[in-house]
Amino acid sequence: HTGDLHAPTGLGHAVRPMKSVSSHPVLTTPFIEVEERPKLVRRRTTTDCLFTELTHSPLHDLAPVATLGLTTRVTHSNSVAVSLDQLGLAFEPQRDSTLILVQGGYTAALVKAAGTAVLCALMYGFHLGNMNPAAPAMRADLGIEAGVENDNAWAFCVSIFCLGALLGCSLVPMVADSIGRRKTILLISTVYLLGSALEAASGVVPRPASPLERSSIGLCLLLAGRAVCGVASGSSTVVVPMYLGEISPPHLRGALGTCFQLTCCTGILLAQIVGLPALLGRSGLWSVYLALGALPAASLLVLHSFLLESPRWLAGRSDAEAIRAQAILAALRGEPLSSLAVVQELDLMQMAAGPIAGGGGDGGGGEGGGEGGG
Repeated sequence: HTGDLHAPTGLGHAVRPMKSVSSHPVLTTPFIEVEERPKLVRRRTTTDCLFTELTHSPLHDLAPVATLGLTTRVTHSNSVAVSLDQLGLAFEPQRDSTLILVQGGYTAALVKAAGTAVLCALMYGFHLGNMNPAAPAMRADLGIEAGVENDNAWAFCVSIFCLGALLGCSLVPMVADSIGRRKTILLISTVYLLGSALEAASGVVPRPASPLERSSIGLCLLLAGRAVCGVASGSSTVVVPMYLGEISPPHLRGALGTCFQLTCCTGILLAQIVGLPALLGRSGLWSVYLALGALPAASLLVLHSFLLESPRWLAGRSDAEAIRAQAILAALRGEPLSSLAVVQELDLMQMAAGPIAGGGGDGGGGEGGGEGGG
């Protein structure tokens, strides 16, 4: 409102005239043109390209930091979107009963590799519980009758398993990082096979003239077998969960991770049932009972072709191994070799692994890594 109105107020004062809005000096000052800053050219990454092309997607305005898990965490009807270019389908009304496919689900290669690896957990559970059910028959045949000294000897025979496990879980990380997860699991199976053979041999040693000598030989063999199986069991608790986590897609790592504990409990249950006196837990048969621990180890060695190498371990080795990791990752995910989802997941694995070993020269390694990241 403008004008020179002097209207009286209740306090006896006059209202001061209001200035015209257009007469304010700030608004009347002409704008100063600012020179436009030169735009910096920035390298476009995979995320930039994807979200520039997906302007129609309801998730287009999300921050790039939230896009790493979109391919596995955007769900609809209890399923997961296949790729970023199908995210919009998760928010459209379903015209039929067709569900969005799960990216990186339970493929044949993944199930075979995980099923073969958890055989180590089965052996771990069996050796963890095979000493209790048949203990009376084993002590009677080995000449370890009830008594303070004999009880201590038997307790040491049982508990040396834990000492071997402590040694195994301490040393196996260096072995797994050096020769790979697959070869380490095969090596663990060989150790299980050796330990089971030593345990079974304790019950079939030749009968010498002195019963005390026979019991000493049998006890030494049983001690050696328990220690060797302990080393393999401790190694299994480290390598097998690591392997399962590295071959499985993010949304299945929890499910596959529990397979180790479930298989271990299954092995304990089998050991408790088969070792009952009514079955194999009696005199003359307990050596066969202990030899059963070699069956999963032999099965794992036979099925070694199903045990694929960890792509995460290969991704941080060299460029040649990274190509091999891409092929294995494509087989585990059931995707083509050149699939964008496979390439993007491999990029994340390489970034997590750090600089590739042997990547040097004239900056070629860094440039190749930049191109892979893009």
